[in-house]
Amino acid sequence: MNFLKTVFPISLVGIMLFFSACTQEPDLYSKPILTEARLPEPFHFQKSIEIKPGLTFDILSWGRGADSVSSILILRSDSARAEYTSTLAKLEGQIADVWNMDMDADGSPEIFIQIKKENEPEKFILNVYEFDYNGGSQKLKFPDLTSATKKKYRGLDSIYIKDGKLRRQFPLFNEDRVDAKSIGKKVVEYGLSRNIFTISEPEERATE
Repeated sequence: MNFLKTVFPISLVGIMLFFSACTQEPDLYSKPILTEARLPEPFHFQKSIEIKPGLTFDILSWGRGADSVSSILILRSDSARAEYTSTLAKLEGQIADVWNMDMDADGSPEIFIQIKKENEPEKFILNVYEFDYNGGSQKLKFPDLTSATKKKYRGLDSIYIKDGKLRRQFPLFNEDRVDAKSIGKKVVEYGLSRNIFTISEPEERATE
């Protein structure tokens, strides 16, 4: 608790509540946009996610100095049980969007944090943390694309949910021509079992 008192002075609590009230649910059907909300230094991003009454996660990025390197702070508030925990992680880039799921239907929510790098706009980065009933957290490894798909990949991802599965869609390009137009699109589907992601590629369609 001493750590939280140091990071969050009383004056910041009111500001966080204000931004929590103004936050909208993430649009998983469009390309995420960096938040335009302005927080006092050293905070850059804040979003509140209510899992159920009494259980709320506040996700923040913070750090003074360069914007390219900072830290992720996840605050878990279980007011029904009067339990409050925090999770820290290094952040390289900026938070583009945050949402929650329970992909494996085990009652433990997963917090998804999408990260964007200005010098690598085409790179898709997703940090995933699962939280158990007691507030413990585990970072899950998000699978990479296959080497064959990477050759045709240049970013421009969109994310959405279908039948309880996380889907990622992006255009495909001819690997031999940098300036070529898209030659098709790819859909990659992710599942989760025992905290391990599964990956399948249900759809690849050429541009007509």
